[in-house]
Amino acid sequence: MYRILRSDLNRPGKFREKLCNYISNLKMEILKHYGVDFDPEEIGDLLLSVCRSDDFNVIYRNGNKLFLNESRVQEWVDRKLIPNTVIVSMDDEDIVRLLVFCMEMTYRMFSGGTRATITQKGFRQRRRTFESILVDQFVGKLGEVFVKKFLEANYPVSVELDWKISTQIGKYRNDIVNARKNVSVKSSPTLAGIWAEADMGYDYGIMVKCSVPQQPILQFFIEVCGFSRLLDFAEEKIPSGDDLFKDYLNKIRSRVEKYRCGEIQTSLKGIICGYFKTSEFSPIREGTELPYLGVVREKRFLVPIDQLRWSKDDWKKFLEDVGLL
Repeated sequence: MYRILRSDLNRPGKFREKLCNYISNLKMEILKHYGVDFDPEEIGDLLLSVCRSDDFNVIYRNGNKLFLNESRVQEWVDRKLIPNTVIVSMDDEDIVRLLVFCMEMTYRMFSGGTRATITQKGFRQRRRTFESILVDQFVGKLGEVFVKKFLEANYPVSVELDWKISTQIGKYRNDIVNARKNVSVKSSPTLAGIWAEADMGYDYGIMVKCSVPQQPILQFFIEVCGFSRLLDFAEEKIPSGDDLFKDYLNKIRSRVEKYRCGEIQTSLKGIICGYFKTSEFSPIREGTELPYLGVVREKRFLVPIDQLRWSKDDWKKFLEDVGLL
């Protein structure tokens, strides 16, 4: 039985290091039984999230001491993690559509074609770069694609996402446009997080944790030949006698040589954590400090992941209530 210190829960690296053998074994068991290949950091951060929130009662308490209940962790894997994990290839139609949408959205933001801001939300003084906005847009909307895939794979429904770019910032725009109630889908690249959120004005909030390459846009261009063409172009322009830059180009090529041009190898994982109905919770006020999150910067709904609804029956009720089923 593994003992968990409260300080471990605040330090993801320390947590993964302490439980490295257990995490490695859990990773291999999941791959063996379910064919889902999580890397150690992914499964470590997801496990940390479950321990922080005590989802599925994975923490056993003996006085003031905390221990990992391995049987409850296995139950979490079998009942919640695997059934609610969606894996999508980067050449999926909706992922390609998402990339095009995000590129157009980002160009419009810089050209003034939309009222969306190019400064960082919550830190208005920080002006973001084109690349950072593009990645933020991609990850931010990726959760909607995962929700669409998840619901359509498990229920006889058609989910329509909002792909329109407005010249105005539409408050309470429905992330599922054919739902009769306002649904907010929030994506988080932080697998260790424990808070689902929704802005004021929504009827439902859905939380999705997204595991993506560190540089998803660059990875996409590597695999669709865009990157190799850039290197070819550079080799044509740089004189062959320039040994320094020839060495640079060779090293760059060696890093991406395992990717065959036009052969998409990378997949994206989405963990559908569940949903909540905003009418059943009170919004958290600005300035409130929450564990593992910090200070809340604007009033909104924030719900711990262990209080989300996630079972098949729960999702069926959700779909019926929003008019999709």
